[in-house]
Amino acid sequence: MLFFKECRKTIRSFTFWIYCMIVALFFFTQYYADCSQRDEAPRPGQEDYGYKIVEDHDLTMYKALNTLTEEYASNRYVCYPFGFYKGVRLKEEKQKKVEEYILEISGAEHSDIEELIKNGQLYNVDHGASSFTEYELDPIDVSAGMTYDRFVDIMEDIDDLLGGGSQYETDSLIERYSRVPMDYEDAVEEYDDFTEKDGVTGSLARYFSDYMGIVLAIMPVFVAAAFVAADRKSRMTGLIYARRISSFRLVLTRYAALVFTMFVPVLIMIVIAFLQALIVYNGDDIYMTAMFTLPVFWLLPNIMEAAAAGVLFTELFSGGTAIIVQFVWWYLSLMTGSAGLSGKIGRFTLICRHNTPYRRMDFLMRHDQFVFNRIFYMLLSLAMIMLAVLIYDMKRGGRFNGIRLFGEGGILRRKK
Repeated sequence: MLFFKECRKTIRSFTFWIYCMIVALFFFTQYYADCSQRDEAPRPGQEDYGYKIVEDHDLTMYKALNTLTEEYASNRYVCYPFGFYKGVRLKEEKQKKVEEYILEISGAEHSDIEELIKNGQLYNVDHGASSFTEYELDPIDVSAGMTYDRFVDIMEDIDDLLGGGSQYETDSLIERYSRVPMDYEDAVEEYDDFTEKDGVTGSLARYFSDYMGIVLAIMPVFVAAAFVAADRKSRMTGLIYARRISSFRLVLTRYAALVFTMFVPVLIMIVIAFLQALIVYNGDDIYMTAMFTLPVFWLLPNIMEAAAAGVLFTELFSGGTAIIVQFVWWYLSLMTGSAGLSGKIGRFTLICRHNTPYRRMDFLMRHDQFVFNRIFYMLLSLAMIMLAVLIYDMKRGGRFNGIRLFGEGGILRRKK
């Protein structure tokens, strides 16, 4: 059967075993090591119980407004475009636009802001080799007529003015500005969510998926690119093109074999994680199915997308180009998700993050987005493979021979 033949071909490749080694190494050094000891219930009198996100729109607007006002006063806005720190200074025209937004949110007058800045405290901040001055201002209230929908629109405009990656990204407003400290009762409730509502493995399944989603959004592209490029290197393309089998069946079967074989090591890691939870928690309140359901729905789209990108871009350009495209995609998703590790799940985020076994409500707040996200990437992966089928069929018919970027005849080759 063609499917099993392609599976054997994948398993025999050196790149596949490198993939397995890296996935296993990532699992054992990250998730497995972190979950080797039992989490105990909180005790009365602890100094810190952590924080929780309450999704309080009034609190979000209040804190964001005051952060924005202090950054406006200093004309220095902290941003992390692509995960790297950047202090942004705006020109007069854009500064004036920010001030207009501050006045709209607060209902204050220009003179009120001037007085606020005049009475503020200045302090010096050292960041690496640079030094700068920042303001600490008295708090300012949000106007009673300001709606949250309008506030979000304003924050989106401000983030655009700053070039993105600012503290006013709409996807992370709640995560960033609706945090409040937990007391003992809150901590007990969260621990009960961990043990009772999530049955331990429900929480650990999210934690497992967070860690494994990082590596599974990049490593499959290497296996897929090497798999597709292997025929070209072994001069087998002519023989394969001549086979009496449709391009649709051939490409789709190969893709299915790639996804299946690469998901098998993940299933093994899931079983190991489940056995670890049974041992660490002595089987107490363990849900049997949670560790085998959520990770599949969470992680399979990552493998599907990375493998589809490997097949498509290798057919269209080359294996090296496929790896570069996927790496850029992976890196941008990873860096833009770093601001909200306990709940960074957008509709189009390649790498969904929830880097804690707790904060169940944070995840549930974004559950609809999460479901949309995973289904979107499954469908996108299938669309990419359909395009790869079209390209492969054109190659078989001699109507297309790929696009060469570098080397002899490459469109990006430097002219002599």
